[in-house]
Amino acid sequence: MKNGKGNGDCVNVLKKVGLDELRIIYKEHIREDFPRGERRPLFGMEKLQKAGRYDCYGYYQENSLEAYACYILTPNGSYALLDYFAVVPELRGNGIGSEFLRGLKRDVSAKCGVFIEAESPDSAKTEEERQTRERRIRFYLSNGAERTNSKCLLFGVDYNILFLPTDDAANEQENKIQHHAVEELYRELYGRVYGKLCRPYCERNADHAPVRM
Repeated sequence: MKNGKGNGDCVNVLKKVGLDELRIIYKEHIREDFPRGERRPLFGMEKLQKAGRYDCYGYYQENSLEAYACYILTPNGSYALLDYFAVVPELRGNGIGSEFLRGLKRDVSAKCGVFIEAESPDSAKTEEERQTRERRIRFYLSNGAERTNSKCLLFGVDYNILFLPTDDAANEQENKIQHHAVEELYRELYGRVYGKLCRPYCERNADHAPVRM
């Protein structure tokens, strides 16, 4: 997809990348942009992509990567979970992330939309951390994402689950359908450790102990 924006004759291009390009993005960018504890093993990403369940998109200008995003797809392809999203460090703060996310909303393979894990501001340990988390949520909301009632305690971190509907999605998605899709996706991803390290719950229960959906 050509975005149509760029400097001079340079045009930003969004494209879905293959396995070889995914490996390059992982080795040259994901390793640098995300701490070890937040990095999925490359072999796991490769396995999912070979099964048609993992999509990676790059945002390029003259073959130079400016941003990238990776998604895990549900088995039926209706929903996806955003696994990674980043703009290369030297280009951050220039609106590239917003351009890229709007393009992804049109091009992503998921039929209904994308779930986004955003660390909860309420569980931040410092004021600076709280503000950082709030800025991140505002970024997604300003680019078409919606709040949901879903939350998740994942590896001890409390996440709000946002939802970015695709341009082809119905105008209204039932919350109960979204909740079920989130739970099933996590259950499949974490297998035996689901329930120990991953505990999705609904925000209406947030005043009590987290309850599985």
